[in-house]
Amino acid sequence: MMMSFLAQLAGSTDGLHIYRIIIDGGERFTFVTIDVEGGRIFSSTAEGEPAGDMRMSLVDGSSLPSTTESDVRDDSHRSISREEFALVSSSIRRALREKGAPPANVTKYYG
Repeated sequence: MMMSFLAQLAGSTDGLHIYRIIIDGGERFTFVTIDVEGGRIFSSTAEGEPAGDMRMSLVDGSSLPSTTESDVRDDSHRSISREEFALVSSSIRRALREKGAPPANVTKYYG
């Protein structure tokens, strides 16, 4: 899979750090939020509200179970795949661990 992304820290509030993710040079974008106290990264809106069911543990990088009650996934809001979410979240998690603070930018190229 070929992919590139730029994660830019868009804002921080109440222990949440919101990143705007620009994918493949601006062809697509989405948001993810780091919840340091909750120990997770999740797909979100621009305001840091959860959007969908993609989540990753900050502790060990594992995917977290869905928070939805239904077995049917609603993918209508999704602008990135689960695989892309995992790559983006892992990269942000790694940078957070290395710096000890939310990084301003994270850039990666795959492929």
